[in-house]
Amino acid sequence: MIEFDGMSRPEITKILSISTEKNINPNNDTRIYWAKEVTFDYSTTAAGRVDFMRFKPVNNSVSGIEKGDFYCFEVKSSVNDFHSKNGHNFLGDFNYYVMPENVFDEVKGEIPYNVGVFVPKCKSHFGDWYDLKSVKNARRKDRTRPVSEMLLMMFRSAARERKTEQKKAMLSEDGIAVQSFSNRLKQTICDKGMTQRELATATGISEVSISRYINAERLPKITEFKKIAVTLGVTTDYLLE
Repeated sequence: MIEFDGMSRPEITKILSISTEKNINPNNDTRIYWAKEVTFDYSTTAAGRVDFMRFKPVNNSVSGIEKGDFYCFEVKSSVNDFHSKNGHNFLGDFNYYVMPENVFDEVKGEIPYNVGVFVPKCKSHFGDWYDLKSVKNARRKDRTRPVSEMLLMMFRSAARERKTEQKKAMLSEDGIAVQSFSNRLKQTICDKGMTQRELATATGISEVSISRYINAERLPKITEFKKIAVTLGVTTDYLLE
């Protein structure tokens, strides 16, 4: 069993997320269709985000696409994270949790019948992540959303991720404050042993917005600055140093 002793919850979430990404597409194959942080029902009170999604068409014909399957993956770093109300957005034909094996041992009786589970198997030979193994098989679920909506949300999220990476690559002096805040926010969340989801819940700020601040996409409004600082027990000036 892989142990994560001495690692904070954000650090465990990060390594599990990288491992999930590498498990979905280990060789950066453009024929594998996937996206991360896929948001549904955007700008509504029912907004939800799937950590990772993959689409497997039967083939590239219209019929093959319509008959394709969607795979959803939700990362859970701890028992408390599993018990949080966020991050259980299983909208695919096949749905999985990704979690440490010791967490699975504690919560396996609470996992829905049709939801599968991946846990770290061993350190990869190709980088600083883990190969994953299945300890519970997913069973097909009757998906309620149409292929067109699922693909559109994946496409939009992939486009957002590409835009974020471009922004980071082109970061100029005008973006120093944004990047500085992002770095300090990530470090402070890690130091406090919190997750993005917990910070979002505690501040009342959407998890999507928190993710954008962490990824240096934008700065929060002054009211949100204050909420984040108070929740983390620091000053707003500290977050911009």
